[in-house]
Amino acid sequence: MTFEAPPAALAGPVSQTVLPAGTVLLRVHPTNSPAEQFDFPKASVFGGGGRFDATPDSGFRTLCASMAPETAIAERFLKEFAATPGVRRVLLRNSLLGNALSTLRTTGDLALIRLTSAQDLAAVHQDSMLITSRPDTFPATREWAAWLHDQVPWAQGILWQSVADMPRHTVVLFDDRDAGVALRQDGDIPPRRLDAPEQASWLADLLEPYGVRTDTPVPANPRFFVNYRTGDGDVASRMLHNELSRRFGERQVFRAGVSIPVGTANFEDVLLPAVRGCKALLAVVGRSWEWTKDRAGNLLLDDVQDWVRREVLEARGRGALVVPIIVGTRMRLRADDLPEALRFLSNSQFLHLPHGFGENEVASLVDRLLKDNPDLG
Repeated sequence: MTFEAPPAALAGPVSQTVLPAGTVLLRVHPTNSPAEQFDFPKASVFGGGGRFDATPDSGFRTLCASMAPETAIAERFLKEFAATPGVRRVLLRNSLLGNALSTLRTTGDLALIRLTSAQDLAAVHQDSMLITSRPDTFPATREWAAWLHDQVPWAQGILWQSVADMPRHTVVLFDDRDAGVALRQDGDIPPRRLDAPEQASWLADLLEPYGVRTDTPVPANPRFFVNYRTGDGDVASRMLHNELSRRFGERQVFRAGVSIPVGTANFEDVLLPAVRGCKALLAVVGRSWEWTKDRAGNLLLDDVQDWVRREVLEARGRGALVVPIIVGTRMRLRADDLPEALRFLSNSQFLHLPHGFGENEVASLVDRLLKDNPDLG
């Protein structure tokens, strides 16, 4: 894949789009610099930098931002992540160090060159290669961006479709066209430090649809252990984890989906110490919790090796509080439906998340849990 040098001049008008005042933009940036500060050019003809970043020879600075948090993170961290069938991609936490995600708002209209269709690209003498080529071609795409900057005096930046997060858009802004004057950090939305433990579960949930996970550290003696069966209580367990992490910190909550380190060969080495050290196990009981079967048609709860069963019994045996969390429109647990070892759950005081629950209902449930058990607070 090769690029020709830009022509001497544009043959005609280019496509324009306007970001109106008040547009929300998300940006990943170093925690030691303001969110609205334009980047000093570092990219060169030899590599480094993003697709349309300025270089030391450009004469201007750039700022890259996106329309959604997923896009901003994908543009910053996932551009070079090759997907392999059956293999989950891992974003190392070390790559997040020193980075924050901030919300910006435009305070004035911004006129941008639009490069989102074949017609848009043809107007600048290019094709899809300009916006879809891999990072090893970025020295050439940056040359074209600098040429467009010089050829289109009204352009305050460029808008294109993110390859890392199709079909969402991302933008690069030019500091010498008053773009910086029309950009401010949103004071009502605090930045997220991407390397902070309390952001780990939020980031894990954001990356899950992309087949990417972070190497989240295992909590040491977590206060709360969220017990759930995959496919039965996933949403409730995730929201409980997030709410508890927000209040107590990520290292105080264990949930297998994000707390087991990547590459762990023996789950027992991680799960059992965590459940043995917790103060409370929250058993998320969805619609088919006690009725889920294996491929042979046997109830999983009857299997002494079933992890949901093992975790509940291990916590109870160590004296931890075990609280059933009944989810949705279903009956409470009945002793006749449970193996003898778990029948105590039918007499345990439970908490309920109603059908269609959201963040407010989860927060209220945690409030009730802590009110009834002040030693957990």
